[in-house]
Amino acid sequence: MEKTYPGEQWKPIFFDFEFVNQTRVEISNFGRLKTFNKVSKGNIIRCSMINGYKIVRLRFFKPREERVQKSLNYLKQQVLQLTKKSNQIQATLNDPHKENDTYLARKRQSDDMTVLLQKLKISISEKFNDDLKDRTIYYQALIHRLVAENFIKQPSPQHIIVAHLDFDKLNNKKGNLKWMTREENYLHQRLSPFVIASKSYSDGRRKEDAKSTKLSVTKVMLLKKLLNESNPMRKLVKQFKVTATQILRIKRGENWPEVEAAP
Repeated sequence: MEKTYPGEQWKPIFFDFEFVNQTRVEISNFGRLKTFNKVSKGNIIRCSMINGYKIVRLRFFKPREERVQKSLNYLKQQVLQLTKKSNQIQATLNDPHKENDTYLARKRQSDDMTVLLQKLKISISEKFNDDLKDRTIYYQALIHRLVAENFIKQPSPQHIIVAHLDFDKLNNKKGNLKWMTREENYLHQRLSPFVIASKSYSDGRRKEDAKSTKLSVTKVMLLKKLLNESNPMRKLVKQFKVTATQILRIKRGENWPEVEAAP
């Protein structure tokens, strides 16, 4: 069993589907997961990553349908009966007079049963694998949502987003998570240092471009017109005395997006 940290609490996760795995999964207020089954007595689950968030992926199995179980039982019974009969015939093949007709007939019968047994075993294996595939449930969940769902009361049905208060997607402790509405989360994300840094970079690049070029509105209108007419980049760089990068930014609408192309 893995070590539990001071103040760490564990709760079992209740799934909204039926499965036959002898497995129990628990989540802690520290954002850790552990499992209990035949081979695991509380081992911590290693999580995957998606878009910077931790995510757990598990596999469960639905109960087997009765008709499938009956079919498998029938095939297994056939195998047992054939195996027993084959063993009985095999025991009679120790006759020292191996050239008589009885021996040869039994030998052919034994060989036929061996082939039939192999086919039955292959059929059982294929049916079992197909059934396993049909019964498989692929479960996945974001860790921060599991923590919130099990340890933090949801204020209202409109509070559908679980936000990280310190903007660290890997800090999934209960104290760092909060249920928010879409509007609250929008305002919260605007305070993110990553968003602020990205905006500062974009604004700075725009100002830098504006300083380094002597483009006027009229020139930009003409430039956009020539871009629409698929004029060569080299020609435009020489004509407007700007860099190819600056022209590409104008083409993509990053710079001068409010200016339309000349008619």
